Amino acid sequence: MQKLDMEIKCNFNPNYFRDYEKPPIPEGLTSRGSQYNTLLKQKGKSADIFIKRPDTVKAASGLSGIKKEKSGWLGTVKNYAKNYIKNIKHTYDHKIVYALIEKELFGKISINSITHDLDKMIMYCLGFPKSFVTDFHRKHSTHHPESGKTMNLQSMICDNIASSPEFKPEKRLSLRNHFNTCKTLQEVKGFKEILEKYNYGENLNFAKINAEKRAKYKGLHGAVNVISRTLLFFI
Repeated sequence: MQKLDMEIKCNFNPNYFRDYEKPPIPEGLTSRGSQYNTLLKQKGKSADIFIKRPDTVKAASGLSGIKKEKSGWLGTVKNYAKNYIKNIKHTYDHKIVYALIEKELFGKISINSITHDLDKMIMYCLGFPKSFVTDFHRKHSTHHPESGKTMNLQSMICDNIASSPEFKPEKRLSLRNHFNTCKTLQEVKGFKEILEKYNYGENLNFAKINAEKRAKYKGLHGAVNVISRTLLFFI
């Protein structure tokens, strides 16, 4: 596209403008010296000056700025939705691992696996903020000491094993180390005994559990499998 050189005619006051193109040297003067500057001061605001229109690329920055702002807003919304999908998937994967661990430890899947973190799944699907979901869940779940309720020890051990680094890479401590450094868990009556009874879950084949989760519960097929098993549980 051919670049157009456009100029805007306006009144000039040398005391107020710095970035301007000075007018041509008046006839009779040989240079832009003191006489020239005096002439400008005498004319003041009545002096006409041609100020170059900003470069087309720079002038477009205003529009491009708006586009960038919109793009940023859309990007924020997109990222927000992406995080919700991630939260739902993360909770879904945790529920699957929880159920497989419960089956390995206790020989069967109970109602605990069906209801485990179900409130989180529902709230995420409804668009509740993660901070609210986490706080609400911990205050109303019998596998979290923060609830102040009578603890479901079977659910607690399955939940804590399912939160081991082998299943949640963001976790750094094994269940044994986590328990030894967490006073809140240590204060739960009977929890230490059940952990020791099942050796903190360390006898489980974590690789096998992860492989079964990937094979049977991944994608749409896995979701249908979970739904069908849930329905069959109540039938």
